[in-house]
Amino acid sequence: MTELITYIFEFVTLFISFWTFFTLFKQKKNSQVPLGNTFLALGAFFLGIYALFTIIYSLIGQEWAIITFLKLGMVSLMIGVLFLFYTMQILTYSSKSIKIKKISYWGSLVAFLVIALILLFTNYITVVDSATGATHFQSLQFYLFAIFVAFMLVYSTIPLYRFGIKKNTGETKKRAQFFLIALLFFIGSLFIDAIGNIIEIEALFDTLLFAFISIGILFATRAFYGKKSDH
Repeated sequence: MTELITYIFEFVTLFISFWTFFTLFKQKKNSQVPLGNTFLALGAFFLGIYALFTIIYSLIGQEWAIITFLKLGMVSLMIGVLFLFYTMQILTYSSKSIKIKKISYWGSLVAFLVIALILLFTNYITVVDSATGATHFQSLQFYLFAIFVAFMLVYSTIPLYRFGIKKNTGETKKRAQFFLIALLFFIGSLFIDAIGNIIEIEALFDTLLFAFISIGILFATRAFYGKKSDH
């Protein structure tokens, strides 16, 4: 029963992610910050791809599929988080930040590329049980992945609060508040995943993981959906 609920939340995450992707791209032409809509749409899309790959390897239930799609899912999750970081930059500093803050953009992109190549082309996943999809990770590769995702999310909350919320008013402040709530849900999903790996109740914590991701995507979508931005 718990595994069924997990599948349901994985499909819910997939649906919400793709709905956000198409909705924000459709709305982009009416936004004063189309780049922000684009970044968030792409971020949601790759979070949906992460959910899709999780569903695929769970349904196939073979070692090769688990290793292959788990690796692709981890890289997709990193891409999604990277675009969330870029979205934060737009909400906080406006679209001009894509030209002004080159170090933060290119530095994070280079870090992603290096870690993604390591994840894709090294052996670090041991399948404990193909039927349940239970796995074990070697420390180095997993820590690189976890540190990148955690740093991008946690770091994003600081300038968003300091400059996006405290120094703005009206609709701009409200958008930043919604996006901050989204980031907190994404950060919460990291803690849930970490706890699940420690106490090894994967089905339950996978359900909570995708529930938190889904809620986070909805709050992030609200930051751009509807009225035009003040930027």
